[in-house]
Amino acid sequence: MDNKSWIATFASAAVFLSAGYFVFRKYRNWKRPPVAVLDVEAVVARSLPGRAAAQYLRTAKNILQRNIEEVKRQYEDREDTPEAIKAVNQAEAFAQQQSLIYQRKLDEEIQKNIVQAVRVWLASHKNVTAVVPADKTLGYAAASDITEDIISEIRGYKPSFPPMPRPRSA
Repeated sequence: MDNKSWIATFASAAVFLSAGYFVFRKYRNWKRPPVAVLDVEAVVARSLPGRAAAQYLRTAKNILQRNIEEVKRQYEDREDTPEAIKAVNQAEAFAQQQSLIYQRKLDEEIQKNIVQAVRVWLASHKNVTAVVPADKTLGYAAASDITEDIISEIRGYKPSFPPMPRPRSA
């Protein structure tokens, strides 16, 4: 081989080695990315905002139930009349509808807080690429469970709840 052949061989080898090095650097962590698991129901049940939302919903339902009782008291002597039956049915339907609305709004607010807490947690755990709800997995190792971390993070959050229903007599 002459000098030009050696130079060409070395140059092509250098190009292949450097390309191989860059491919190795890019894909050296080609193993499965770390995934964390979150028990959302536990966060809702055990976190301060989740418990506050549950208490808020119980209070709202109690007010709505008292409103039904107030309507029943208005028609106490004539509860079998069509007017009384209609008024009580309307009050019960309204209370049920309002309960569902409150439940949906509270669920959305708590979900928003959980998502924010997960974003904060992910920002400090760069090696984790995804957080999956525990009820959507077939199983997971205890080491991948971040529920307690999220409960700790969400502890300082103050959710905003919709206004309480007004009592009928107010």
